[in-house]
Amino acid sequence: MKYDLEKLESDLLALVKSKMAVKLSEIEADKGDSITLEVPADDQYFNSTDIDEEIVNQVLMVRYGIEESDAISISSATSQESTVSFLVYLNELNQARGVLRKKIFRYGRALKEIFEENFRDLSFVSNMNIEVVSPMEWRENESSPAYKVGGVFIKATLAS
Repeated sequence: MKYDLEKLESDLLALVKSKMAVKLSEIEADKGDSITLEVPADDQYFNSTDIDEEIVNQVLMVRYGIEESDAISISSATSQESTVSFLVYLNELNQARGVLRKKIFRYGRALKEIFEENFRDLSFVSNMNIEVVSPMEWRENESSPAYKVGGVFIKATLAS
């Protein structure tokens, strides 16, 4: 079977789901404060194209997906450079000032470290750059709740 974008997205999602709980525990232990990080359940992960009103009402969600992809040809060889996002959305009420921001930073750190520590396991990916997205606010529309969002964008090159 040829390795393609569908498989890349699926492999990255499986990697995050399998490593997230341990990584969040490591970060909580490292920080040693009272901030706890909820491990996203399987039904809290959504592909970029799957977000709708029902999903947007959740307190925690992780949106992932292929953002863009470009084929790069050199002579008869072709590689594909793709950007994949993993963004964590939080909408927790009654948090002390700055807590959601810290949580988003920590989820972003967890994602970054998961990809860095497991890059060698992605045998069809010849190059990977990780860009951390700093916490920002997001609303679907004026009447929707405000979320804090952050995470990572991964630029990966697939050699064919």
